[in-house]
Amino acid sequence: MSRKVAPVLLVFALVLLVSRPASVMAETNESIALSDAAELFGLPVKGLALSQLESRLESMGLQSYPSYKPGVVSYSLGPEGILGVTNATIHFNSSKYVRQVLLSGVVESNEKRKNLGELLGRKYGPPSEGFLNGGLGRSKWSFRDGTTIDFRNTTYDVSVLYVDEQPKVISRSGKIDVEALSNKK
Repeated sequence: MSRKVAPVLLVFALVLLVSRPASVMAETNESIALSDAAELFGLPVKGLALSQLESRLESMGLQSYPSYKPGVVSYSLGPEGILGVTNATIHFNSSKYVRQVLLSGVVESNEKRKNLGELLGRKYGPPSEGFLNGGLGRSKWSFRDGTTIDFRNTTYDVSVLYVDEQPKVISRSGKIDVEALSNKK
């Protein structure tokens, strides 16, 4: 895939993944259904396996580059990025479940910065903390499942931090399945 086509596909994919259906966007007296859980590229952040996220990013034409830090994977979102956000840094636990994802970049276009904030505002509603004024601001959305989104968009340095406060951990039960062992003859 050419380097010029990939950023266009990324923006298109993000818009598809987080946009609302036309029936919801229509101006009616009906209440707008807001997302009640943090989502990243259409995947729920709660209990997100690193392999799922990497598979989604690879299907979008992205590849990781070396981070040289244990528990960290980094991706470039292309020179144009997604609404100007050009980097994705994924932190995961020893069980390979996502702890946090930081989307960041230097976004000089005021229009792109506003669009990014408005996109989050439409998807999640008013923030739990902070403010969002015309898409610009410093906001935080907290969800019942223990995930949060921290959005910083007051300067050209823009970041969106997705956090799973209690990521899954694979643990051993400490029990021995005697029946399964006896059937292994």
